[in-house]
Amino acid sequence: MSRPFENPKRYVTTHNAEGKAVFSGDLAESLPAYEIPGMSFYEAYTTFEAPVNMNDETDIKAIQSNKENEVNISFPKPGAVILRYCDWPPGGSSPLHRHETMDFGIVVRGEMEAIMDSGETRLLKAGDLLVQRNTLHAWRNPSPTQYARVIFVIQGSSPVNIGGKVMHQDLTRFGKPTEDA
Repeated sequence: MSRPFENPKRYVTTHNAEGKAVFSGDLAESLPAYEIPGMSFYEAYTTFEAPVNMNDETDIKAIQSNKENEVNISFPKPGAVILRYCDWPPGGSSPLHRHETMDFGIVVRGEMEAIMDSGETRLLKAGDLLVQRNTLHAWRNPSPTQYARVIFVIQGSSPVNIGGKVMHQDLTRFGKPTEDA
């Protein structure tokens, strides 16, 4: 089944030599789609440090030099941020996983089910937001016929400590070692 959504476009601003706001041509406007089992995704923008350094286009140069990392789904280090679009086909899902991040996931098309390792679930509809705080979770598109799109702002964090137990990243169900970020 082909994806019904167009690839998102990215427009990045900067300054010209006179200090006027202009659009940068240093990054492609069209975002390529990457596929992993159960979904496709687009890396819209990444920052690699906090605070973000925009002097002399440092943030843009960092994205250009890290392009090879975009092909594999990854999660940011503490203080870094990724803006990611994710599209799930009908019935598409992710395995249970945890990443050391705080995520703001906004459903913009369709419906998505957020699944916690406790068994709790919530059905999110277009416009709904999930604040995912380093929990073991999964996603599922419950529709048998419609695609769903979620936009995530993913901010790297330190691991969470719950009652003396550290909640480390767990991507083993994606076939990645837990220490791989």
